[in-house]
Amino acid sequence: MIVLDTPQLIDTLVLFMLVSVRISAMLIAAPMFSTSSVSTPIRVVIAFAIAALMLETIAPPKIDILSPQGVLAIASEAVIGAAIGFIFQLAFAAIAMAGEHISAIMGMSFAAMMDPQSGTQSPVITQFMTVSMLLVFMTIEGPHILLKQLSASFQAMPIGDALMRPDALLNLIKSGSLVFSAALLVSLPIVLALFLVTLLIGMLTRVAPQLNLFSVGFPISIIAGLVLIMIAVPELSNSMAGLIDEVAQRTRAILLPSSGG
Repeated sequence: MIVLDTPQLIDTLVLFMLVSVRISAMLIAAPMFSTSSVSTPIRVVIAFAIAALMLETIAPPKIDILSPQGVLAIASEAVIGAAIGFIFQLAFAAIAMAGEHISAIMGMSFAAMMDPQSGTQSPVITQFMTVSMLLVFMTIEGPHILLKQLSASFQAMPIGDALMRPDALLNLIKSGSLVFSAALLVSLPIVLALFLVTLLIGMLTRVAPQLNLFSVGFPISIIAGLVLIMIAVPELSNSMAGLIDEVAQRTRAILLPSSGG
């Protein structure tokens, strides 16, 4: 006969809930899973499925879920899960910003469509970069890397501990600079080449004033930008893969200090 009100069953339910909170927070903030195309019921099913698979590897905490300690544990799980997803989201934000830079200098900022990643209007070049980043993320098994970091977090930051260390929170905030530095490095070759093209167009208009800058310069900039992007696709893919590896290393360094980096 199965007794449903045993302490062991209650501990298991508490553990399942706390694990689900960390996983759900990560799915809300993580790339691909946080897109508008992934509905809330799908995220809930994924979170519950992953939590059920991880229960055997996590020791049940001795926490009264209705006590202040239980509320603190729920908040801690949400912060840790969201932090893991946020760090990986930085890579996609950097690529999107690089696309914004390229679109601006190409003169295609006005050509905007609905971005499937963010659910907002963004230039088509930014969408191309974002979709390419998503394909690279899937190719190098990004979801598997993300789940490995999540699984390791339960060993480095067990359930029931206090909130994240102050130094980890500070390093997490500092990681926001990755968006600007990575966006600059990714977009710099194309932006520099387009700047030279623009400089050349300006010199031509000085030599031949009868040339209309708006009728001649914009088409040349757009065509040159598209050609440069086609040429740079292999290197862009390598940069995207390296960026995902960088955010994975930052996750281990910031959240998982005991995992050996």
